[in-house]
Amino acid sequence: MECRKPSVSDYRRRAVKNDEGAMRIAVLNQKGGTGKTTTTVNVGAGLAEAGYRVLIIDVDSQGHVGVSLGVGGKKTLYHVLVEEASLDECIVSARPNLDILPADDTLASAEIFLARLDDGRDKLLRKRLLDQQQDYDFVLLDCGPSLSLLNMNALTFAEHLIVPVACDFLSLVGVKQVMKTLKNINRVLMHPISILGILPTFYDMRNNISDEAVKTLKGHFHDKVLPPVRVNTRLKEAPSEEQTIFEYAPESRGATDYRRLVKWLVKQQERRLQATA
Repeated sequence: MECRKPSVSDYRRRAVKNDEGAMRIAVLNQKGGTGKTTTTVNVGAGLAEAGYRVLIIDVDSQGHVGVSLGVGGKKTLYHVLVEEASLDECIVSARPNLDILPADDTLASAEIFLARLDDGRDKLLRKRLLDQQQDYDFVLLDCGPSLSLLNMNALTFAEHLIVPVACDFLSLVGVKQVMKTLKNINRVLMHPISILGILPTFYDMRNNISDEAVKTLKGHFHDKVLPPVRVNTRLKEAPSEEQTIFEYAPESRGATDYRRLVKWLVKQQERRLQATA
């Protein structure tokens, strides 16, 4: 009998009518280098491979989502925000079931545009897209490493938050900044966004720092701390080949760890739909 590792396609979606709209998840840490884009791209790809309809919105002017997947488009998030372009005009199909709303350096101009608005500057993305996301099961927002108006728009559009945290001291400090931002959004903007999970990344079992980082996170966030994504060279290499980890190295530790996260998210979506049935 042949033995194999489970594939993300083993967690195929059930035929459920999604009247509630997509499960909208922002991936954010205000510190750079924590694996935000790696997480967004591979989780999105895994969900798409499992049969879910996924949209990734790139909220970072570096545009690394499109670069990682080897796709780009003439229109971007800038055109949605500033020129009121429809989602259909701007999305690019990256893989079966996986669309992206790309970004590029024009987002700097979008940031200026938002700053000049007298009202609604924090919720413009929500205003533009809330009625256009019914075709998706999941919307993932890849946020930049800053507290910008663009990121605030991402957070007020999202329902949930995943915070990737590199297993080092400075990244733990970054989590405190994210928590402060969340409190402000809930209090000032009156938008309830919940922490779906804290995701330890770059976990290296060979050093004590990683273990201490995970212990510290669990001390603060308890069961919100997800199983860690281990250090894996293949995860770093995959974007240069314009591939997801499931395409580039499906048997790697990185694929195993993100496959586990995809399976967990599928369960969260099923519970969400059952609760609203």
